[in-house]
Amino acid sequence: MEEKVQKQRKHQQKHSGPKAQKKKLRKQAGAADGDERKRNPKAFAVQSAVRMAKTFHRAQDIKAKKHHIPVVDRTPLEPPPVVIVVMGPPKVGKSTLIRCLIKNFTRQKLGDICGPVTIVSGKKRRLTFMECNNDINTMIDLAKVADLVLMLIDASFGFEMETFEFLNICQVHGFPRIMGVLTHLDSFKNNKTLRKTKKNLKHRFWTEVYQGAKLFYLSGMVYGEYQTQEVKNLGRFISVMKFRPLVWQTSHPYVLVDRMEDLTDPEKIRTEPKCDRTVSLYGYLRGTHLKNKGQVHVPGVGDFEVSDVDFLPDPCPLPDAQKKRALNEKERLLYAPMAGVGGVVYDKDAVYIDLPASHVHQQQEEMRPTTELVQSLIDTHATLDAKMAASKVSLFSGSGTMDPEGAGEQSGGQDGLQEESVWDSNTNRERRRVLFPGDADDGSASSGEDDDDEEEEEEESDHDEESGEDLSAFLKEARGQSEKTTAGGAPLRKRQRLEETGATAEVPAFADSEDELEVSEEEEDEGQGAGDSGNCSEEDEETEDEDSEEEDAAEDDGQRAKEKEMNEEEMEEEEEEEGECPVIP
Repeated sequence: MEEKVQKQRKHQQKHSGPKAQKKKLRKQAGAADGDERKRNPKAFAVQSAVRMAKTFHRAQDIKAKKHHIPVVDRTPLEPPPVVIVVMGPPKVGKSTLIRCLIKNFTRQKLGDICGPVTIVSGKKRRLTFMECNNDINTMIDLAKVADLVLMLIDASFGFEMETFEFLNICQVHGFPRIMGVLTHLDSFKNNKTLRKTKKNLKHRFWTEVYQGAKLFYLSGMVYGEYQTQEVKNLGRFISVMKFRPLVWQTSHPYVLVDRMEDLTDPEKIRTEPKCDRTVSLYGYLRGTHLKNKGQVHVPGVGDFEVSDVDFLPDPCPLPDAQKKRALNEKERLLYAPMAGVGGVVYDKDAVYIDLPASHVHQQQEEMRPTTELVQSLIDTHATLDAKMAASKVSLFSGSGTMDPEGAGEQSGGQDGLQEESVWDSNTNRERRRVLFPGDADDGSASSGEDDDDEEEEEEESDHDEESGEDLSAFLKEARGQSEKTTAGGAPLRKRQRLEETGATAEVPAFADSEDELEVSEEEEDEGQGAGDSGNCSEEDEETEDEDSEEEDAAEDDGQRAKEKEMNEEEMEEEEEEEGECPVIP
């Protein structure tokens, strides 16, 4: 048998041919790259000591910037999902951004977003998205547990007070990582205005957070969703971001509840609706270790004692540790029990299966209350904070009411920030725009409405028309003043009359007609004769009085004729000015 077994030939490598030649060239190229510094040392010597010193200092500066105070990282080997809070004013695009990010990571579309949504974004990272409503209590609760905050800003409107309120809350509870996202950029039709608005909002955002804070731009929407490439870039930054452990989070055990079950006996609830309930809460434990049978605080409810704490299998596990680059479709998990997504969930005493949306909607319609009071509470759109802001208080009986805006002006805002209430006709709600100190004259940073070339031309034409109207009004006013001076002043004849002392000074003569000119010459002759004689008889005085009366009547007739001619000339000039547009140099 042993003789019949043939021995296998050993593999003989080829030493000739194209494949062997390629391997030979590859080895020679690798050896040459490593020996360049040895074969030509002068080419790699230090050419400039100053340049070498600058390069060394720059490298050390970059290295020193990465130094941090060592902090104990208590996250386990398999860390819980990263909590990402999407915050912004109403109607700014929070739900749309969450749906687009979920579609980018899991290739699934999610309808209504309710509660936390957990997804698997990579081999070693899971993400939990949570939408922050326009409520001060929600802001405080989410600021404590957030690892990353996506702060959405409406670029067409500017910063609103909700943004700065949330930033102040984050400063109190520990500042998480914050990334700004600008939306509604498709409302800008002019590129120059868009660039200027982006720059102003970016620098103001840096002032509030820190210099160099990341600000993303979502340029527009396509079929009700943001552009795929922009959402993909945002998802890449989220996937590789590193987080610093915060003091409050590392020193307190806390659970972000993603599912809740009421375990109270239904018969007890039927007989006594206000009885004590037994509630089971599910979620990932973060922070330090949670003690069993300890005291816990539920925000908005109070302090309670935990009856039992159990470990459950991970509903959204990380993929197996295999040597591969990307996740397959089965590993792109999505877990959102409050939104009705999560497959089949097994508990000790129950099995939960997702039902189609039609059954859920039918049950909700049947269970809607018929009482008008409860129906009005369900359909209300304004929160308690909005109603409190719109309310007024009177300190004494019979005194006037005080609105919150007046009280805020007396107390003064923090950091010099003021707000302006603006009614938005598109969303039918009142928005609070932030007014920064010194930016009252420059409205481009908040509203983003700059003048383009066409608007400048229109303003120039309007300015020309306004200046022409001002010129015509000025001319009319000047003519009216001249008429008043001529009509209300002393007669021309009396201005030329000499004093009784017989002054010999020459006086210029003014005459409106030939008759007045002849009369003035006769008066000069008589005046000279009287001045030569130096004496005057009673007959001469009587004749002078009669002559002066006749001359006054003639002057009045001449003045009326002159005024009539001036009025006719003014009418003609006004008609010419109305026909022609004046040109201003």
